[in-house]
Amino acid sequence: MPEALWTVLCGVFLCAGVLCMLCGVAGVYRFRFVLNRMHSAGILDTLGIFLILLGLAFASHSLEYLPKLLLILAALWVGSPIASHLVSRMEYLTDEDAKNHFREEDRT
Repeated sequence: MPEALWTVLCGVFLCAGVLCMLCGVAGVYRFRFVLNRMHSAGILDTLGIFLILLGLAFASHSLEYLPKLLLILAALWVGSPIASHLVSRMEYLTDEDAKNHFREEDRT
């Protein structure tokens, strides 16, 4: 593969990852409720980091760093949902006003 194509792919994936990160950060600052912020932050650590690590894989020009990048990605994809679940559960159980944000439909 030509060198210019590797550079273009690296730039495209890095820019797309940074764009996802910026959208996620804007959502974190925009929303007021913690669970909504966590949903927006989910974009940051799944798609954004995946695209950035993919861009870094193209930037390395070899397969030497690919297992390390995949290990980082796997650790983030395993740890992030667990941490998000624990934080959201703690917020739901400890915040008295959190239940006002949820609506139960009338079941008749």
